[in-house]
Amino acid sequence: MKKLLIGTAAAAILAIAPFGPAKAEMTDVEVIFVKADKDGDFALDLGEVLVFGIAHFKESDANKDGKIDKDEAGEHGEHAEFSDNDANKDGALTMEEHVAEKIADFKDADKDGDGSLTIDEVRKHYEGN
Repeated sequence: MKKLLIGTAAAAILAIAPFGPAKAEMTDVEVIFVKADKDGDFALDLGEVLVFGIAHFKESDANKDGKIDKDEAGEHGEHAEFSDNDANKDGALTMEEHVAEKIADFKDADKDGDGSLTIDEVRKHYEGN
């Protein structure tokens, strides 16, 4: 039903747009949010965050050794957060360290404590607010 309503609304907007459809660009945070929102309810629960995070970990682990080192992390490997999340200080993140980081980030971002994240909560978290 939700997809039908969204599709109908999109078709109506396109029909009345005098110069064709507007092209809006999404931020990286918005793209990630949409990809992670598997049930399409415009909110992320902890399960969705963890599923997305685990998939990202597996993609990033280029040599498939079960860790993401600074080279595999790219520019993120130079951030202080990478070192902070490296609990055993071996210079790489294990799946356990990565999952612990995702859980901590989720709890920090969930400002209203309702167990789900809106796009605004996610934006504010990544902007440091």
